[in-house]
Amino acid sequence: MDIIQGKIYPADQRGFIETSIAKRYSTFNFEKYYHEDKAASGELFICNDEYITGNKLTFFLSREDSYQLFFLVTGGLDIVQNGKEFSIETGQVQVLNLGKGEVLEISNPYADDIVNYIQIGLTTDLFLLRASEMLFNFDFDKHSNKLMEIISSPKLPFKLIAGIFAGREEITYQLQNPENIFFCFIIDGAFEIEGRLLHARDGLSLWGVAQVEIEALSNNAIILILEHL
Repeated sequence: MDIIQGKIYPADQRGFIETSIAKRYSTFNFEKYYHEDKAASGELFICNDEYITGNKLTFFLSREDSYQLFFLVTGGLDIVQNGKEFSIETGQVQVLNLGKGEVLEISNPYADDIVNYIQIGLTTDLFLLRASEMLFNFDFDKHSNKLMEIISSPKLPFKLIAGIFAGREEITYQLQNPENIFFCFIIDGAFEIEGRLLHARDGLSLWGVAQVEIEALSNNAIILILEHL
């Protein structure tokens, strides 16, 4: 039996920063957080678990030409890019293409609720779609115990998939290209993925694999999958 190459990024070993406005857990090296063991692979270089306090504003500086994906876990976000505002709610993913040095204003529109979102960044040298074309919707309630393709476009160098599962549900994810990298981030619950045990907010990269065996180990377990170069 072939051993699948991979790397686990445990939730309790992430970078962490907190202010009165926001807190951030970084799966990979990000800004002032650096550890030689936390380098990302391929084009994926950001996976941040972000929280913003009610009615507060924070900023994101793009250090690479990149696609930035915003996946809402709870609440909603207002994002301003070059004077244009994007409003995102749970059940939506916004993709923005940013040039190096661009700044986003990211704010929580709710007065009393903390917003939680996952930000994923992938380097790119191709901007093929306008930002306004890249808002994607999904509905966990209509697709329980299945993997949903949220983003799958021949114009984009990645796919984003998610699913919510009951305990002991099993599924196989077939990669579009076995030369791609499989990355997953556990939003909630626990999973066993190719013999590796993962809990909430753990990450996992696998490479050199054509398909991935996934089993949920708890009810309402939520997984986010990124297939990328």
